[in-house]
Amino acid sequence: MPNETAEVKVTISRNPDRTLKVSPDPFFVHKHQDQYVKWECTSKEYFTVEFANGSPFYESQFSTDSPSSGIVKRNVLADTGKIYKYTVRIGETMLDPGGGVNK
Repeated sequence: MPNETAEVKVTISRNPDRTLKVSPDPFFVHKHQDQYVKWECTSKEYFTVEFANGSPFYESQFSTDSPSSGIVKRNVLADTGKIYKYTVRIGETMLDPGGGVNK
């Protein structure tokens, strides 16, 4: 059974005007605690997540079907202050939040 504190939840939701909101933005995972991100959509719509310009994880695309990031790549340095931008899509609606890696 996975360590409950290892999961960092990132919630995708819709604002009243139908734009997207992601919380927290940015997210932070702790590399030495083997934390990972799990994206969840409150409206139960199909979503995709894509890190187009470099992912801190071994994979760069996630979705409703595969919402967990897995652990941070071994060669990613922690605490660099770098924010990894990614794109969340629900249908034609997009948002570009970010995330980082701490020790």
